[in-house]
Amino acid sequence: MLLKQLKPWLNPLLVGLLILFSLPLKLPALQQTLESLLSFSFPIRLSLYTLFLPPVALFCIFWNRKRAFEICQKLRLPLIVLAFLFCWMWLGAIMSDYPKIALKHSGRYSIFLMTFIAFLFALERDSLKKSGQIFTGIYVLLMALTFLDWHGRTSIPTLLAENGLHIDLFFRGYPQVTSFFENRNPYGVVSAGVFFWSLANLRQSWILSSLGIAASLYSIEIALSRNGVFTLVLCLLFLLILAFKQIRKARTAFIVVITATSVIGTGFYYLNSQTVIRTMVSFKRLQNVETYADLERLDFRFTFYSSALKFGLENTPLLGSGSKTFGLEVISKTDAMRAYNNSYYKEHHFFHSHNALLTIWIEMGWVGLIAVLIFLGLWFRPALRGPPLLMMPMLAVCVGQILDYFVWEIFFMAFQSFFFAYFAAKMYFGEGNSLTPASDSLDYQGET
Repeated sequence: MLLKQLKPWLNPLLVGLLILFSLPLKLPALQQTLESLLSFSFPIRLSLYTLFLPPVALFCIFWNRKRAFEICQKLRLPLIVLAFLFCWMWLGAIMSDYPKIALKHSGRYSIFLMTFIAFLFALERDSLKKSGQIFTGIYVLLMALTFLDWHGRTSIPTLLAENGLHIDLFFRGYPQVTSFFENRNPYGVVSAGVFFWSLANLRQSWILSSLGIAASLYSIEIALSRNGVFTLVLCLLFLLILAFKQIRKARTAFIVVITATSVIGTGFYYLNSQTVIRTMVSFKRLQNVETYADLERLDFRFTFYSSALKFGLENTPLLGSGSKTFGLEVISKTDAMRAYNNSYYKEHHFFHSHNALLTIWIEMGWVGLIAVLIFLGLWFRPALRGPPLLMMPMLAVCVGQILDYFVWEIFFMAFQSFFFAYFAAKMYFGEGNSLTPASDSLDYQGET
């Protein structure tokens, strides 16, 4: 009887575990205990995502194995492209000039793939609403801890240490607040995605979604991430254009977007937001730019863009240099990057081009880049026929990687995987099927 009552909650609980076990938390106490008992030293540092995430993801897929045919039938082509992409990644890692790094991170990225597939299996129509509520609840809870830490009411690193856990990168003050994302940019971009996610689900769970909206906006404020502001503004403009096109048939959509834009703009203005001030300073400096050399002096990432483009065009990589080897490949072999040609920058800090597509091009070659573009095209294509707001969380995490690249950040990738999988669940497997004419507007957002 109890098992029958718990069964509708099993998939939502698995979704919650997939999110929680993606936290970048190391397990030093458990590792020390196991190594003492086994008289064996693990070659890696044990963490939630290396020890617990893979088995939970596999169990999730096994439990929902009956959905395999349905998922393959609906998503056959993009999943074939995705499978090819990861096979190509492993081939590139094996053939890489830096096999130790490439193989290590290919294994890590394969955990991301397993997590994404697990989300696809777990987000089924009968428990979609519950899964969404658990996802929002986890985000709100983690942000509440972040805000308490930010205001000096508690200390997250201390709380973790008391429970045998450790987080490598955690910043709580100027110039950045990272929360559990290890960097302010993925924190800000994910928060922009959660803002749209909460807005889309406002009618399903008014209180929880309102908390999600408030927490995401305050997160963007304290993260001091220009990328987060850029993502939020660009996606709002895009949503406003789509809503404006449907204004006669979708008045609710237009009102929602205009209201959200007004509230955000007014709120940040009266808060005298440091994030907005920092962003506006950058825009003012951009107004004085006359040549690309000026851009390179303005921000080092423009040097990375030009160096990556030059390197890629001169070497026309087919296979790529291997996962997370951009720094070793481009910085070592480009004259413009000579100032960064040391082990710290190449291996620990600037290991990507600060642009997703450029990094993929160098590390996975032309074939990998084309496969990624095909996958994104196939996945986003149904969005043009569905409610505009439904795709915005997914679009936000993609837009946020125009000026950065977060595949190295496991917690960010868990959020991205959830947004992509939830979109597919609503479009293909939700009740009524969201593949309806766009004139259905954002009102569809409240249905499950």
